[in-house]
Amino acid sequence: MWSYAGSLSRFCERAQALIHGDLHTGSVMDTPNSTQVIDPEFAFYRPMGFDIGAFVGNLILAFFAQDGHAHEGNDRKEYKEWIWRTIEETWTLFQQKFTALWHQHKDGSGEAYLAEIYNKPELQQLVQEKFMKDLFHDTLGFGAAKMIRIVGVAHVEDFESIKDDSKRAACERQALELAKLLLEERRNFQAITEVV
Repeated sequence: MWSYAGSLSRFCERAQALIHGDLHTGSVMDTPNSTQVIDPEFAFYRPMGFDIGAFVGNLILAFFAQDGHAHEGNDRKEYKEWIWRTIEETWTLFQQKFTALWHQHKDGSGEAYLAEIYNKPELQQLVQEKFMKDLFHDTLGFGAAKMIRIVGVAHVEDFESIKDDSKRAACERQALELAKLLLEERRNFQAITEVV
């Protein structure tokens, strides 16, 4: 189980990268030719899984809110399918790009896994797989924690804009159930396709 104390410790002690700190779909500006991330006022050094988890968690919340916005003539099914594809593509492309950069810069001066120590390709591959698995599990844990905020002071517009209180509550309940599952069972997931 991912305890509050354990996750707080992980968040405070893992300064893996400069992260955005508040990454969600409203922070990403996308055109056919470029993608930009805005509002970096919360940027600081923390675990890499926090940002990607926050983004994935935000997409999952959007998915669960769709039933509250559905109406006759628009069941939101296609949009929900697009959200799931986007979640899968987000993690898959992140993982591919990250590992490609890792291979490209493996002999750089900032490399944590020095060639003198990890001098066998098989050993380097195992280290990379372990790192990415841990990063994936952090992503699920931090994403779930961000999803749980809908019951706190930080509200989510996807849910807030559902006019019918009973529909909104049903949508929020489903999102919280998945968040709880991801938080408690995150290490049982081996791939983003299992989450989707």
